[in-house]
Amino acid sequence: MTLGKKIRGVFRRQPRRPQGGGREESGGQSAAVEVRRYKGGDRRAVLRIAAESFAGLCLDENIEKRFGRVGGRWQEHKKDSVAYDLSSSTSCTFVALVGGEVVGFICSRLYGSRSVGHVANMAVAPEFQGRGIGKALMRAALDHFRGQGMRYARIETLEQNEKGLRFYPSVGFEEIGRQVFYFMEL
Repeated sequence: MTLGKKIRGVFRRQPRRPQGGGREESGGQSAAVEVRRYKGGDRRAVLRIAAESFAGLCLDENIEKRFGRVGGRWQEHKKDSVAYDLSSSTSCTFVALVGGEVVGFICSRLYGSRSVGHVANMAVAPEFQGRGIGKALMRAALDHFRGQGMRYARIETLEQNEKGLRFYPSVGFEEIGRQVFYFMEL
């Protein structure tokens, strides 16, 4: 499923291009971006991106820095979290491709009783960040939420995620609260 027309609407600062191109431009760089539903063959690339993209942004990394390894490296814990989403919410997971290569993903969940779509994990490979790929992925998830009858969307991030703190409001999210995480050795 190519969402080229829907992706185009996300890039507010970019001029409209003629129909037929899924080409998005940002920061002087250009790349044809395809966003489609996750397939099982994408798993290895998605998990690699998860391990590479959350340095400095992951709660498990904070725990590892303070307490040492807890059952393995933080990257493995992050991959486990994303792997859970891949196995339990495949219909709510999308990948972004450039030149046929998976360069980003977004995993989400639907809470129908509350009419809330929840973005659980989202990442773009570091070498592809800043090109509008995150916005394309977010647009796909939000469109999916709307298509499933959701009325609201939610996402969480750590205070140390400066990019996320700028990005999420730029696509329409509003901060509604802060949460403090505690951890202890027994």
